[in-house]
Amino acid sequence: MQSEHSWLGEQAFGDGAGALVNIAYKSHLDALKFMGSVLRDQRGVGLLQGPDASGKTTTARHFAKKLPGDAAIAFVDGTRIKPRELLSRILAQFGYDTGLESTDELLKMVDVFSVQQTRSNQPPVLIVDNADRMFPSALRTLSMLAQIEMQQRFALRIILTGGEGLTALIQSEGMANVAKRSIGIFMMSPLSLREALIYLHARLAACGVNNADTVFPVDVCDRLYEQSSGWPGLMDRYAREAIGRAQKFPLRITDTEALDADEQALPEEIPVLESSASVAPQPPRIIISKDGNRVADYSFGSKKVLIGRSDFADIVIDDDFVSKLHAVMLLYSDALVLLDLNSANGITVNSVRVRRTILKDNDIISLGNHRLKVTNAPAISDEMMELINTPDTIKMQNLLDIRRRKRAGLALVRKPGR
Repeated sequence: MQSEHSWLGEQAFGDGAGALVNIAYKSHLDALKFMGSVLRDQRGVGLLQGPDASGKTTTARHFAKKLPGDAAIAFVDGTRIKPRELLSRILAQFGYDTGLESTDELLKMVDVFSVQQTRSNQPPVLIVDNADRMFPSALRTLSMLAQIEMQQRFALRIILTGGEGLTALIQSEGMANVAKRSIGIFMMSPLSLREALIYLHARLAACGVNNADTVFPVDVCDRLYEQSSGWPGLMDRYAREAIGRAQKFPLRITDTEALDADEQALPEEIPVLESSASVAPQPPRIIISKDGNRVADYSFGSKKVLIGRSDFADIVIDDDFVSKLHAVMLLYSDALVLLDLNSANGITVNSVRVRRTILKDNDIISLGNHRLKVTNAPAISDEMMELINTPDTIKMQNLLDIRRRKRAGLALVRKPGR
């Protein structure tokens, strides 16, 4: 019986379940309309944004399938992709098996094809999923693709999906060719309670369950909605786990109770500190995860913390894409500063590539395949807050100036006779 439950859970809510049925909830439909408007804009680039499990990948794939059969469409997952692989995948989906090795040759091939299609009033469509997880070199290649023109018309229609930091990434210096086009932004929204009920039952119906209430009664649907906050990807996961845990149908509320304990183990969860003047400030804490699973925690015990692959590092990240000494965190009373130590693959904070930055609570640092979440970062002073939105070089220069002024002020206070 348990194996039958697991089969149903995987079929209805597993990774491949989206191919069975597309559930038309409001945010999904609005996103489809948004992407359609992007394609009608000759200068358009569309950013489809939302947190993990918000349904943006499923929605983008649905949109690609709705386009005319003769349209030239490339749908590429940008996660850790490099320039040659990006261009090869694009050309393969455009119908070209070139066998070319040079990135420049591949880029030229995409250029020629895009111009030809645009000249025939059939500009090709490029959809890059998880664009904020691309290697910097692939992002630069994407920027080159964005500037391909034919008679003062951009030749490629481009849609990018990613997290909330995608907008800042596109506006960064290395993406100037994308930023100068007409940028449209759509933020995915969670399902409503009623939409969640329809969503869960439609998934079951697609697997042949004639009466979905016999699996998920309304109270169980409400509970799954509450736990997932209406995000479809999370709802899929929780529904699949609840079905696998149940001993019989219909499910009961108790079949979902273990999900609460699971949630506590997620690296996204942050312990809530008591707000009281008598409670001493907690040291900064780094929650390290890989592929969504918590790997380790680190609490600051000194003012300087080295991060890298080497055993000499304070925070050891066992990852081939992490340098031996990759970065350092410097703790001050009013700022936690992150510096890149000339690493090979760099650092991103909230999906934006940085060399140095001031960290805030809930910032996500990406190093290779690992994610480091910052909690208990020191409160930023008013002077520091003014620097947050300034370029990194200016930010660090001003930070050092503030340090010098503070030291000079302390020296005056400590002088004898004053």
